[in-house]
Amino acid sequence: MNEQTLDSLCTINPETLGASTPMDFEFRYLDISAVTKGHIDWSATQLWKFANAPSRARRRLRPGDALLCSVRPGLQAHARIDRDEFIPLVGSTGFVVLRPNMSTDSGFIFHQLFSNNVAAQLRALETGSSYPAVNESDVRRLRFFTPEPEERKRMAVVLDTVDEAIAKTEAVIAKLKQVRAGLLHDLLTRGLDDHGHLRDPIAHPEQFQGSPLGRIPKEWTFDTLVSLCHRNAGSIQTGPFGSQLHASDYVEQGVPIITVEHLGDGVIHHVNLPRVCEDDCRRLARYQLRAGDLVFSRVGAIDRCGLVTQAEDGWLFSGRCLRVRLGAEGLDPRFFAFQLNGFRCRQWILNNAVGSTMHCLNTTILGHLPITKPPHSEQVLIANRLTLRDSHINQETAVWLKLGAAKSGLMADLLTGRVRVPEKTIGGTADDS
Repeated sequence: MNEQTLDSLCTINPETLGASTPMDFEFRYLDISAVTKGHIDWSATQLWKFANAPSRARRRLRPGDALLCSVRPGLQAHARIDRDEFIPLVGSTGFVVLRPNMSTDSGFIFHQLFSNNVAAQLRALETGSSYPAVNESDVRRLRFFTPEPEERKRMAVVLDTVDEAIAKTEAVIAKLKQVRAGLLHDLLTRGLDDHGHLRDPIAHPEQFQGSPLGRIPKEWTFDTLVSLCHRNAGSIQTGPFGSQLHASDYVEQGVPIITVEHLGDGVIHHVNLPRVCEDDCRRLARYQLRAGDLVFSRVGAIDRCGLVTQAEDGWLFSGRCLRVRLGAEGLDPRFFAFQLNGFRCRQWILNNAVGSTMHCLNTTILGHLPITKPPHSEQVLIANRLTLRDSHINQETAVWLKLGAAKSGLMADLLTGRVRVPEKTIGGTADDS
């Protein structure tokens, strides 16, 4: 297998701003904090003059350069410069700049930085425990599979094509989430009339009333969460105390327990769930969940609330969580899950939490949370509208995850030479691309 060192393919740190640089030299500065696994947030970059620029702003960057982040390389804040700026671009000395000897190698080198092979070599070369880093001299000796130039170009084309699909899907998801946030706000403040349309507080102010929560539709009532629960034979309850459930009680197969780590925005994640045996589950029966319950984080990220579905019916919740059981059948738990995960409720919870070093929530505080209650038919309409929006986001997220898995597989195959890229690639031959 043909392997080469990185410095045989690149010029390392080819341009540095030295002491002779004019004080009025102006440039855009790219810091490590603006890069996340290959993605550059250009809005996080700033214009500087050399006279007052950060001391780390020294690496001159050009289109086609690949950047290896030598500080905490495990975070993979590597990047590629793929745009030409009218204003000079300068990077942090935390980057090792890799300028390909052949311009067609830019994509190939960039993708290699994220390969398992290079990641393993960087881990072995790290020095320092609290602030691990790799030296430029060690970076030069990184080795990886290096086929002929034309095949390297084809490999980059394949991986760039997948990256483009991933980026487009991420943009779609971001747009859907933005629209969803606006829709959530409108539905939780204006609701839907008998025709399924958003009420208009400007055209029809008579349809609204004042409340401690601001203006809400006249058909809605407002209350505290505890009053709503008690009125409908519901409850707010803390999970089992440590004396009731020990780490030694956990088993590999059994009834799952929902913890803080499993709560998302309205959902419950089924990953690495702790479990207890059936006997312990019966002993802790008062902490069992039913479909329609809402589970809150009691410590840490206290503004997270998950809705219990049929999939989690009969599970337990941990002592670091709170369970809200709404009670009566005239309440749609989906609506209240959306409301409790909305900005207004989350902000109220954060503002009223206790604790100086870590936010904490208890049944009393959560019980005082102001909440609105539309008629049941309107709760259902609003929940259906938002559920449909979430299903679109989930579909695109599934596509995004599938593309990510496909890229990981391609990288493992192509960048090690396990699978070779024929002359015929996506969109035609390498020359066609």
